[in-house]
Amino acid sequence: MMKKILFILFLFFVGCGTKKDTEISDNSSNKISLEQGVYSVIIDETELSWIGKELSTKIHTGTLNLRGGKIQVVNDNDINGTVTINMSSINVTDLQGRAKEMLEGHLRSSDFFDVELYPKATLSFKSKSFNKLNNKISFEGQLTIKDITNPIIFDATLLETTPNLKAKAILSFDRSEFNVRFRSGSFFENLGDKLIFDDIDVNITLVTKKQ
Repeated sequence: MMKKILFILFLFFVGCGTKKDTEISDNSSNKISLEQGVYSVIIDETELSWIGKELSTKIHTGTLNLRGGKIQVVNDNDINGTVTINMSSINVTDLQGRAKEMLEGHLRSSDFFDVELYPKATLSFKSKSFNKLNNKISFEGQLTIKDITNPIIFDATLLETTPNLKAKAILSFDRSEFNVRFRSGSFFENLGDKLIFDDIDVNITLVTKKQ
């Protein structure tokens, strides 16, 4: 009888250990790993949304479209790429009708991004570090708007790598550094509540497909 009891206990503990090992294995299989190669941006699935703020607490939001882009994964510590933004695609999402048309036209004018003369912007970037615990990659790069180039740093979080490589990031830049002057405190004084903040945030969800 004693041998039978010991045998049952042995099976119980072995079973528990097997379950724990399986759980650890399952957790490790959820880690995102990058595959070497060149990836092309899927324009229709990529999303860019921007936020601009005024001193009066008024907030405007909108979207932009990409013209294209590529990302190269050499290894986990060497990821680089370039994307091209279609500045003519500036779209306002917080307004409708005539007000929407007027603001979009103003943003495309020489007061802001002068898209007739500068129809595209570019972002080139190269990875600095890759934190695999939270799938976060730190980048440094160059942002070019109105043919003016300035350095930029940002973090991107990997969302998935199959069937497509997908990541999200938030880019913040100072419009005054790109000669976007309209109601900017960097160029004009005594604007009062007409002041438009220089900082613009762009939320990006980038979707790419391996070539």
